[in-house]
Amino acid sequence: MRTNLSSASNARIDSWKEIAAYLGRDVRTAIRWEKDKGLPVHRVPGGQRKAVFAYTAELDAWLKREDSAELAGVPRGLKPASNGQADGTTEVVPFPKSTRSISSDSAKTRYYALAGIVAVSILLFVMSRLHSRAGQSGFPVRIDFTLNAVQAFDDKKQLLWTYIFPGTLDGSVLGQDRPLTSFSHIGDFRGKKDREALIVAPLRVGLNSHDPVQTEVDLFSSRGQLLWSYVPHGRFRFGKHEINGPWAAGDLFVSSHEGKTQIWLTVMHQVWGNSFVINLDPATGKDTLRFVNTGTLPVLSELKTPAGNFLLAGGFNNEADTGSLMVVDEAKPFAASPQSEGTRHKCMSCPPGDPDYYFEFPRSEINELEQAHADEVIQVQVTGNQIEIRKHELNEWGGPHTHYTLRADHGLRVVSLRFGSDYDMLHRRLEQEGKLDHTLENCPERLHPRPIRMWTPSGGWTEIVLDPSRASE
Repeated sequence: MRTNLSSASNARIDSWKEIAAYLGRDVRTAIRWEKDKGLPVHRVPGGQRKAVFAYTAELDAWLKREDSAELAGVPRGLKPASNGQADGTTEVVPFPKSTRSISSDSAKTRYYALAGIVAVSILLFVMSRLHSRAGQSGFPVRIDFTLNAVQAFDDKKQLLWTYIFPGTLDGSVLGQDRPLTSFSHIGDFRGKKDREALIVAPLRVGLNSHDPVQTEVDLFSSRGQLLWSYVPHGRFRFGKHEINGPWAAGDLFVSSHEGKTQIWLTVMHQVWGNSFVINLDPATGKDTLRFVNTGTLPVLSELKTPAGNFLLAGGFNNEADTGSLMVVDEAKPFAASPQSEGTRHKCMSCPPGDPDYYFEFPRSEINELEQAHADEVIQVQVTGNQIEIRKHELNEWGGPHTHYTLRADHGLRVVSLRFGSDYDMLHRRLEQEGKLDHTLENCPERLHPRPIRMWTPSGGWTEIVLDPSRASE
């Protein structure tokens, strides 16, 4: 069951010292209250025991409960006694009349006095909260995640709401090992003049590390109301093989044209890597299948041209066994990666449709020397009519990369190849170790760059050979 907790004014306190100061007690008392009386204190997941924090609204609510219990005759920190009802509800058991040492009139006087104090306290509490809320925007500007929840904060870093999931969040299945925050977006997706939160939540509902992770995409209102939730459910046949999840998010991309927002999601198979791209309706979360690829697609981007808007999907092609880039007009209803007929890489269950361009970038000599399988495109950056492609050459995400530049003028063409400085450093080290028989200056893949394969609907597959002078730009 999901739980949605809202707070009109809720600051975060980040140490025992601050928590104790807020309560008006010393640190030892605050620690004892957490242990014996259930003081709501949280710990940072994966951190040391001393890394604690609390929210002022939760502390206020706890103090109010403790005060109410004490007024009702129950000592602070003790739960009310059960009345034995079948529905599990509880009530406070009053003291026997024989234990009372005050007269009936005195008891009434004390009751009304205490009731008046409680009423005034509640009124002051509500007024203080209304005053605090008046100074807040009430709109989320930042999204954060805990072990099993998503939280929204305003521009004053105050917690607006918390949404608790029915399982733990496991971001290890996401593309490029990116943090969950990189898959979250805040904006007016439905055109309702609201600031909604769009997130990806990979949920591990089992207790074991090998249990499958279910990915869902959720849209929340500015007040934390779940507007819709989408779970990938694609089923495809590649060659003679049926693929039906488990699916994990590769990238979540948001574009806007003429005031209309579009939500794009790439989803990857957690075992085989085959991927598909969908378009989500911001109003309902309904999905439309737009592209299928034989291989991973961990990154999405967009190219805007006078001829139209083109979706870019970078990743890996299983048949070519190397990094790839798909380019497709967003006005097209569907496209699939061009694969050889009769192979296990051809999507047999997909509707007809071709991309406008499909590129396959060659492996580098260092990638082949180190025998690293990973060779996918991990970054696609668009500036005007220029596209920068980054492809990593080893299994480490922070390792050496190759960079390609494409330009959209009179069609789309590859104009240059560049090797990163970390690639050059590794090349020189391998020279010194005797694993490479040539220097960086006489490197064959720079003097004679390996060809790039490009596919178009009209020309099929062609090879692009770069001018050697453009291989170090």
